[in-house]
Amino acid sequence: MRVVIAKKLLSTVGGSEMFARALDRELRALGHDVRLVGMRPAWSRPGIAEDTHSTYLGVRGGPVGAAIDGLLPTTLVSDDDLRRATAGADVVHSIAREWAGALQCAAGANKAAFVETPLVHPGQRSSGDSAADIARYRADDAVIALTEWEGRWYRDRGVANVHVTGVGPNLVTLPVVTREPATILFVGRKERYKGYHALRAAARIVWGERPDAKFVALGQPAWNAFLSRPPSDPRWIERGVVSEAEKADAFARATVFAMPSEHETFGHTYLEAWLAGTPVIAGDIAPLREVVRDGVDGLHARNDARDVADAILALLADPDGARRMGESGRQRVLREFTWPAVAKRTEAAYTAAIAAPRTRTVGSRV
Repeated sequence: MRVVIAKKLLSTVGGSEMFARALDRELRALGHDVRLVGMRPAWSRPGIAEDTHSTYLGVRGGPVGAAIDGLLPTTLVSDDDLRRATAGADVVHSIAREWAGALQCAAGANKAAFVETPLVHPGQRSSGDSAADIARYRADDAVIALTEWEGRWYRDRGVANVHVTGVGPNLVTLPVVTREPATILFVGRKERYKGYHALRAAARIVWGERPDAKFVALGQPAWNAFLSRPPSDPRWIERGVVSEAEKADAFARATVFAMPSEHETFGHTYLEAWLAGTPVIAGDIAPLREVVRDGVDGLHARNDARDVADAILALLADPDGARRMGESGRQRVLREFTWPAVAKRTEAAYTAAIAAPRTRTVGSRV
């Protein structure tokens, strides 16, 4: 099968970027001919390198246009470039709605099946739940959801060919290190909706009862990070984007992983924590109630300082229970959420999309 996986930004930083790269790797391992297509970014990003199966396209406006297209939900790539980049494909797979309308047009022009993984976040700005987005999903040859909850969301809106695949953990080999007794880890974009700010406020509450607790925050800062500084306390360790080896070391040492996000499609970092045998604190939202079983492999908490602090203190006060939750999560990852298993489920979605009757007409590029 000839597959084009399109993701506007194809660096090795970010969940959807890593998702695209993992699918590329695993589908090629299954014998498929896969090409990654993305944008040539305006600035240096980790992992952007020329190779035999990646195509990086320029956009209108040169570097300025690339900066705009990299930051906003715009489509500044040309239709001709997308048609050329997807020519010969049996399947065009768009990840995260970026360039989705234009890619749908390109797939139609090339008579390829069009598959989309929208990563919808209902309620969040530009989250994929607009009337135009839903109309596009209905016209897709297949839509891939990451949870059963997300799959039902599409079906309830008239989307017919929906497949649920899940994701896998993006983690290198775990080092053999001693787990620390009271270290709370955050890994992700340091945005308010991810629970990062609630965690910072929760730290002060936790220190009131557990002065030995240490907090480690890894990830890309928000664009407005300069307006809100992290705690100036040696027990709060603030780091930016780190290597995969450093990230694995942090997961292996952590006592608790906390990302109480209020908008999430799946949250692959929960899987990475579980792979290290670490219990998690997840946001109290519908898709995460499916991913994280409360009291079984972690706890849920609202994006609120007191709620997050209570969950952290509960896990620190019950180390045996915390270990059981971490091990339960680890077994679940190995059973359900490996990348080879995700690739097989994705392959089945592609096969169904190719077999679907081509009643779709080439629509709007936006």
